[in-house]
Amino acid sequence: MESATQFASATSAIGATIDPRAMNLEQQYAFAASLHPGRSLSPEEVRFIINRETFKSQHYGHEGKHLMMFLILICVLAMLPNTVTFWRRRHPNSYRLVSILSICLIPPYFAVSNGYYRFMGLWTAYAAANSYIMYLATRSPLNPRTPRRVYQWFAFINKASYAVFVLGIVLFALCFFNVAPGLTDSERYVEASILTVFYGLYFGLMSRDLVTLCTDKMAATLGYARSDLPTKYLPQDVCCICGGELLGDKAHGASGDDLVEPTHRLGCGHEFHACCIRGWCVVGKKDVCPYCREKVDLETFKQNPWDKQELFYVTALEYMRFFISWQPLTLLFLTAIFWVLGLS
Repeated sequence: MESATQFASATSAIGATIDPRAMNLEQQYAFAASLHPGRSLSPEEVRFIINRETFKSQHYGHEGKHLMMFLILICVLAMLPNTVTFWRRRHPNSYRLVSILSICLIPPYFAVSNGYYRFMGLWTAYAAANSYIMYLATRSPLNPRTPRRVYQWFAFINKASYAVFVLGIVLFALCFFNVAPGLTDSERYVEASILTVFYGLYFGLMSRDLVTLCTDKMAATLGYARSDLPTKYLPQDVCCICGGELLGDKAHGASGDDLVEPTHRLGCGHEFHACCIRGWCVVGKKDVCPYCREKVDLETFKQNPWDKQELFYVTALEYMRFFISWQPLTLLFLTAIFWVLGLS
C-alpha cells in the first residue's frame, strides 16, 4: 500500500506526461485514487478516470493545434449556408444529385453498421415501391396515365409522412410533460417517440426529392408537336400533363350529374385537370406552367388551413436535410482539411 501511495504521488507530480494505459491494474487504481483522495472508487469510475487522463496525456501541449482546428471549423460552418445556396442556384443538377444520394445512402449505412434492422426493413420496402414509380416515370414514350399515378403516389407518401411526424410530435409532447408516469417516462416510450418523428421527417424528405427527379424526367416528355412545325402545340381542351381531355361542362351523365373532374386555369390561361396541376406544382415543387413555363402563384393551391400548416413541416424537412446530408458531408470535408494540414 505504501508503494502505491508513493507511485500515486510521483504520477501526480508528473501530470499529463504519463500514459495511464501503460500502468498495471494496481497502478491505475493508485493513480485514480491520487486524483480523488478520500473517495472509494468503483471499477467503472477508475476506468472512466483512466480514459479521461489518457485523452489528456495524448493531447497535452496541443493547444495551438486545437485552436487552429476550432477556427477552421468555425470558418467552414460560417461559409456552409452561402456555399450551399450558391451551389443550388448555379449547379442545381449536381446539387440535387449529391443531396439525394447522401439522403438515400448515409442513413442506411449507419443503420447497417449499428444493426438497426427495423429501419432497414422499412427503407427496403420504401425503396422498392419508389423504384417502380421511378421506372414508370422514366419510360419513353410516357404513358398518359403515369403523371397522375406518380403525383398521387407521392402525395400519399407526403401526407402519410406528415401524419407520422405529427404523431411523433404528440408522443414526444406527452413524454415531455410526463402525462402518464410509468409509461411516458420509460426509455422504450421515449425511443419510440423520437423514432416516429425521425421516420416522418426522413421518408417525407426522400419523397420530396425523388418526386423532383420524376417530375424533371416527365417534364421532358410533356407537350405536343404539330406535324408541320417542330414546336410544342397544345390542342384546346387537352391537359398537357396527362393527355386527358378537358370536357368542362359538355359532358353529363344520364342523371344530369357531371362525370368530369374539376379543372384549374393558371394565370397564363392554360387549363389542366386540378389533380394534375396540383401534383405538378405542389407535389412536384414546380412553380412554372408545364407548357409555357410562366411563373405560377403557388398560393392559389393552398385550399385549406391544412396546406398552410405543412409549411412548418417543409421547414422541418430542410433542417432534416442538413442533419442527414450536409452535416456528414461537412464533417468529411473537415476531416480531409485536417488530414492535408497534418492536424489530428
